[in-house]
Parts: sequence; C-alpha cells; structure tokens
Amino acid sequence: MNRFSFIFLLFAIGVFAQESKTDSIARKQIEAYNASFEAAFVKGNQEDLIKAYTDQSIFMPEHSRQRTGTKEIQAFYKQWLSQAKIASYQKTIVEIQNLGNYILEIGTFAENLNVNEQKPFSYSGKYSVLWKKSSNRKLPLTIAAEIWGASSYFDDKNIPNIDDSAILPTTAYIPSDKLTSEVKERNNTIKKLVQNRQGAEHAKMFMPDAMYLTYYTPILSGEKEITDYFTEHEKPGTLRIEQISIQTSNIIFAREAIVEFGFYNVDWRDGESSGNVKGKSINVWKKNNEGELLLFRQMVNHD
Repeated sequence: MNRFSFIFLLFAIGVFAQESKTDSIARKQIEAYNASFEAAFVKGNQEDLIKAYTDQSIFMPEHSRQRTGTKEIQAFYKQWLSQAKIASYQKTIVEIQNLGNYILEIGTFAENLNVNEQKPFSYSGKYSVLWKKSSNRKLPLTIAAEIWGASSYFDDKNIPNIDDSAILPTTAYIPSDKLTSEVKERNNTIKKLVQNRQGAEHAKMFMPDAMYLTYYTPILSGEKEITDYFTEHEKPGTLRIEQISIQTSNIIFAREAIVEFGFYNVDWRDGESSGNVKGKSINVWKKNNEGELLLFRQMVNHD
C-alpha cells in the first residue's frame, strides 16, 4: 500500500468513526425524546408533547389533515386528549437513517386508549419521523416532519374524531428547479401506473432495499415484499381509478436524499361501489448507480 492510499484509508476510517459517533448521539437523543413523549402522552401533559416541534414542523396524523407548526400540532393533541384516555403508549425504533443534515427514524407504536368511555382499543402501527440536526451540536434535534398509520384496518370510531375545519387545504409546491421537476415527473409516472393497474411496474419505482409503509399494513421491506404488495394491490380487475392526483406540498434537500412531502386525491369505482380517498405521504428519494431517482423510504396514510 502506497503512502497516499494509506492516508486515504485513515481518513475514511476517521470519517466513518465520526459518522458512527454522530448516529449514536442522535439515537440516544431520539430514545430519550420517545421515553419523554410516552410519559407525557399518558399523563396528558400537552406542553411536553410539543417540545420537539417547531413552527415549520410538518405533521401528518392518520385520518386527519396535514398540519404545520406547533400551534396546529398542539391543537391536534388537545382534541385527542379531550376525547381519549391513554392507558399506555410505546414506540419501538426499527431503524435510524443518517441523511447528513437530517435523521430519519422509522419504527412501530402501540397505543392502548379508550375513546369517550367506549371499550378499550389497541391502536398499533408504524411511524416515520424526520429529525433536523442543529448547526450547533449542543442543541437538541427538532422534528421536521412526522407521519404515522395503523398496521391493519380498523374502525376509526375507536380513535378520537378530530375536527379539521380550521385547517387549510394542503397546497402544491410551485418551484421548478431540476430536481423538483424530476420528482414531479416520477410522480406522474406513478400516477399512470396506478391508473393502469400496473402494480409490478409500480414496485420498480423503489430501490431494492427500500421500505414502504402504507395504510393498514405492517412495514414492507425489500424488493420481494414491496413487489408482492403492489402486484396484488394494483392488479387488473373490476376496480377502476376514475381520477388520481399526486402532488408535492414541499421538498427538503437533505445531503444524502431528497425528502418530498406529498398529497393525493383518488376517485375509484368497482361495479356499483365508488368512493374518494385523500391522503398524504413522506417520500425519501435517492439516486441509484445509474442516476435514476427511486424511492428509498415511503410512508403513506389516509386523511
């Protein structure tokens, strides 16, 4: 090994060690926050529930509209706690992804609650939280965005009925820089695949090591699970997609990925049955070795 190669190897080892240390520190901060949130949720302490959010935080609760900022997030939790008694709540981290200036946390949750003195309900699912690092390492991480959803179908009468009337509809992200245009073009491709019921082709929009967290299913990991899901979920048949809109509400350019916040609107018909579904998503895009933009992590839930 020549001197240059040896110096480069030492540099690479040093960078890896520093990144590992950063990941370890971030994980400890996240674990401490989760424990604090769990206790505050059970006790109904609203101030402690919102301490990691900022006025820019994007909040995507299941069966409710997207909210932005501490005021709207606190109002959500106020409604939740006014209707439900939380017996227990626990988060379990599945993975921590270092995106450079952001950290992506993916995990599962289990919440035992009782809404308006009905019978107890076990609300369990998965979640994704995008944490923002501060330029000042002494300051704690803050939540840039959060989304969650159940791991199986449930009757929403078992969770609080949230009034969304004061929440403005989500609006589309206007800028048209090259990367944003590329993301929007990928969404247009997905829109066509969904409408044409080409599930196996839709699955190819994901990286081989992707995770997909969609409504009413456990976490789907890897090419086979994701392909099996879309092949079945979007197979040809009697169901027709009469209208579909997939739009971007915001984008964060992390150092290691593009994080897109999306929202969708779908009109469907199956024989005599029909309906409309609205929802939202956090989409983490990365480029593969060929420079193709693919989904690395995606989580979706219904409004």
